[in-house]
Amino acid sequence: MATVIQIRLSLSNSFLVVGERPILVDTGSAKDGKKLLRKLAQHGVQNLALILHTHGHSDHCGSTKQLKGATSAPTAIHPADAAVMENGRNQATKPTSRRAKLLHWLVNDEFPPVRPDILLPDKMPLQAFGVDGKVVYTPGHTAGSISVLLSTGEAIVGDLLMGGWLGGMFRSGQPGYPYYADDLGQIRASVKKLLDLGATRFFVGHGGPLEAERVRMWLGRVGSG
Repeated sequence: MATVIQIRLSLSNSFLVVGERPILVDTGSAKDGKKLLRKLAQHGVQNLALILHTHGHSDHCGSTKQLKGATSAPTAIHPADAAVMENGRNQATKPTSRRAKLLHWLVNDEFPPVRPDILLPDKMPLQAFGVDGKVVYTPGHTAGSISVLLSTGEAIVGDLLMGGWLGGMFRSGQPGYPYYADDLGQIRASVKKLLDLGATRFFVGHGGPLEAERVRMWLGRVGSG
C-alpha cells in the first residue's frame, strides 16, 4: 500500500508516493529543486522510479530538469501538455476570479525545459513503477491535466481543485476552483469522474488535502453539469 507524503514548496505542493518503489508527483518551481532533494534524502530516497506531472505549468514542472539529473528518473506528462514542458514556458492562462488577475504577477511563466520520456494515457497503471494506482485523465485546469488515483482512494489531482485561499494559508481544507482554468465545466466533470471512481481524499497543488465529502458538497453547490 502506497503512502503519500505532501511536500510544501514555495508556490505549490509536491508529493512523494512511497510504495514498493518511490515516485514523485510534480516538482514545484525552478527554485525548489534543492529543497525537494533535501526532502527526498530525509525520507531515505536517493533514486526515483518516476517523476510524474499532473500538468505542464512552471510551478509544477519547474525543478524537473534538476531532479531528473540528480535521480536519473524518467519523466512523464500527458501528451496535451508535453509541448509546454519541452518549451519551458506556460501557455496562456484564464483567470477564474479577480484575485487571480491580481496574483498573476507572482508566477514566473518560464522554467528549464525538459523533454518528457513518457506520454501518459488515461488509465495507465503505475504498478510497473512500484505504486498500486493509475493515471486518470482529468482535464479542465489544462488540456493535459491528469490525476493519480491510488488503490487506497487517495487522489493527487494537481490544480484540478484548490484548497482554501492564498496557497492554502487560509481554510486549506475548503475546496474551490483553481485560480486559472481552461474550462470550468471540464473541471466539474473531472471531479465527478474521480468521485465516481471512489476517490476519498484529494491532494491538491495548493492547500489541501480535501476530504471527498467536502468535495462532493462543493460540487453540488457549483453544479455538476
